[in-house]
Amino acid sequence: MSIIVNFINTKVLPKILVFVNSKGIIAVKDGMLSILPLTVVGSFFLVIGQIPSKDINNFIASIFGEHWTEPFMQVYGGTFAIMGLISCFAIAYAYVKNEGFEPLPAGVLAVSAFFITSNSYVVAPISSEIIDNTVSKAWIGGQGMISAIIIGLVVGYIYSLFLRRNIVIKMPKAVPKTVAVQFTAFLPAACIFTCALITYALFKAFGQTTLLEAIYSLVQVPLQGLTDSLGGMIAIAFFISFLWWFGVHGQSIVNGIVTSILTANAIDNTKILAEKGYLDLSNGGHIVTQQFLDSFILLTGSGITFGIVFAMIVAAKSKQYKFLGKAVVFPTLFNINEPITFGFGIVLNPIMFIPFIVVPILSGLLVYFAFVIGFLEPFSGVMLPWSTPGILSGFLVAGWKGALLQAIILVISIVGYYPFFKKMDAIAYAKEQQEALATNS
Repeated sequence: MSIIVNFINTKVLPKILVFVNSKGIIAVKDGMLSILPLTVVGSFFLVIGQIPSKDINNFIASIFGEHWTEPFMQVYGGTFAIMGLISCFAIAYAYVKNEGFEPLPAGVLAVSAFFITSNSYVVAPISSEIIDNTVSKAWIGGQGMISAIIIGLVVGYIYSLFLRRNIVIKMPKAVPKTVAVQFTAFLPAACIFTCALITYALFKAFGQTTLLEAIYSLVQVPLQGLTDSLGGMIAIAFFISFLWWFGVHGQSIVNGIVTSILTANAIDNTKILAEKGYLDLSNGGHIVTQQFLDSFILLTGSGITFGIVFAMIVAAKSKQYKFLGKAVVFPTLFNINEPITFGFGIVLNPIMFIPFIVVPILSGLLVYFAFVIGFLEPFSGVMLPWSTPGILSGFLVAGWKGALLQAIILVISIVGYYPFFKKMDAIAYAKEQQEALATNS
């Protein structure tokens, strides 16, 4: 075991950390946080506009008219449906801000580049008529998410490169800073717009497509399919716990890689529901979304360590664990388990390795197959903060069935961790007894 741990610590983890701490990944993580208000608040308006009950809908329509849902769907159109565009702005902004420069012009240029590389027309679905000077919300929403990330990062890099090398138009000191900053953006803007123009022309000339459409077909669809698969779900659950066991913030690392994809899966689900009025696996619904990760795989924190807290409270013999159990109850309720990970001693602890890895995977399998057999329908709307307490979060994203599955997961956590906890508790209790004897003697 020590050889494996040493190999991973010296050879594997440093490379992972280099990737995770790269400028691009940090910008993506920071930028994606900007859409949190859109997903969390916007999802509640979507749920109201898509109440899953025909009788309730008919009753409300009899009072407010058949188009009563339209204002709520307007909120959907202004939140979920523009997440790609907002992400593009925010990622370029975050990249340049982290480089130490004024970030606002970079965000603006990224939005412009996003539009330059996309079509400025849509094709009518029935008549096939081309409608000019129109932007499809499909491409500024979930379908354009990966394109938004790439464009945001490229624009952020180019803009920062120009400023680092001082390739800018300099204004006299007498010119107000707010004006001078805009002139600073002129040369980077010229380069960025020219690159966007060439990109658009090449994709049109050689593929009769756009950059956004090509990225969606060649990159985003395969990635969404990969994360939405059984193997993808297991890999996500495994690496979060695996990295944490080595003392590296596995949740932060894995989220930085998959959040944009899982968010795109969730946006696709809301789009299907909004367009077709129902959502299931047969019409393209995704199983593994951000709700799946936050509300089930990360229930009570990475590793689903509720079982340890429960065991410490009801079965601990050692004073150390009795005290710790009472101290960590509150943060555990809100899915914060760093006090357990470090305070209980999970990191690099061979006794706790197996349950810390296996419990989240078993829980993920339970929820995944609940979708497969039709017990759960794909998550369609509510996007919750990751800190929403268990049972409540399950109920909000999937009704009583979601709450029931979370309760079962908590039982799995108790059963999975209990024998390993007893071993740890026996060691701690024996140590305390020895120290007590030494003190008395």
